[in-house]
Amino acid sequence: MKLPYYPGCTLKDRTSQLENTALAAAAKLGVELQEIPNWTCCGAVYPVSETRIMNLVAPIRILKEIGESGADRVVTICDFCYNVLKRANRAILDDDVKRTRVNLFLSDDDRRWAASGRKVGEGEAYDGGVKVLHYLEMLRDQVGFEKMAAAVERPLENLRLAPYYGCNLLRPAQEMNFDDPEDPSIMEDFIGHLGGRVAAFPYRTECCGSFLGISSPAAARRLSHTILASAQKNGADAVVLSCPMCFYNLETKQKELIREFPGFQPIPVFFFTQLLAFALGRDAETLGFEEHYVDPLPLLQERVSA
Repeated sequence: MKLPYYPGCTLKDRTSQLENTALAAAAKLGVELQEIPNWTCCGAVYPVSETRIMNLVAPIRILKEIGESGADRVVTICDFCYNVLKRANRAILDDDVKRTRVNLFLSDDDRRWAASGRKVGEGEAYDGGVKVLHYLEMLRDQVGFEKMAAAVERPLENLRLAPYYGCNLLRPAQEMNFDDPEDPSIMEDFIGHLGGRVAAFPYRTECCGSFLGISSPAAARRLSHTILASAQKNGADAVVLSCPMCFYNLETKQKELIREFPGFQPIPVFFFTQLLAFALGRDAETLGFEEHYVDPLPLLQERVSA
């Protein structure tokens, strides 16, 4: 199976382990994720202005090029990219005025080439026909969790894992339509099909602070500490997440949490694709644990049979 793939910026720089393990796991499952050519930044955050149509041009240009290549869907891994692309697509589908105005902007854009070799604007106007899939949705709906489970070589049965969703996968609920925003289950199902046990905890859908980690780091540390401490209190051996910004706040900042919150014990944090690649038998060099503050490898070596 071949599927178009949009990586986004962060996966090419600060969280390369998320992309590397996602691609390695997909290949093991018979999926070839084909990185779309000429991709640009999606904008990173969805524009909240209802009048600045220009803020929709970047994500819609990406989707338009994918449609012009003949594809009807695209897979992305970064939660921010997923949120922006999916909400922008929804805006085009639901609002005739936005759709018309964005397509008028794109019809004049002759500086870039689409994946098909045509210039942007030489194809038909984009109507929202490309479906945006998160990698988790690809696993569930395109591959199938049962097929994924059948390919597991290292069951995670001795691990209690706390699934952490954060904000961008689930909200706004009506626009994202990803899972139940108050009681999601896709990550729990994912963990279960890898053989792991779920450590349920009440902060799995709370915000980690997001960009407050940069603008107001003390506030983000308080939020992150609450999330991690709750996961530990509820028996988690590790936390599993999908968002690069959540990883930044919850994993890379644990050194600061140790100094600031007496009694806090560090806890491994995994990207879900790292656990998937490990369970599918990929070697340690692929997993990217050297990028972590808390090395998860000792936990895996202790609890999971080779």
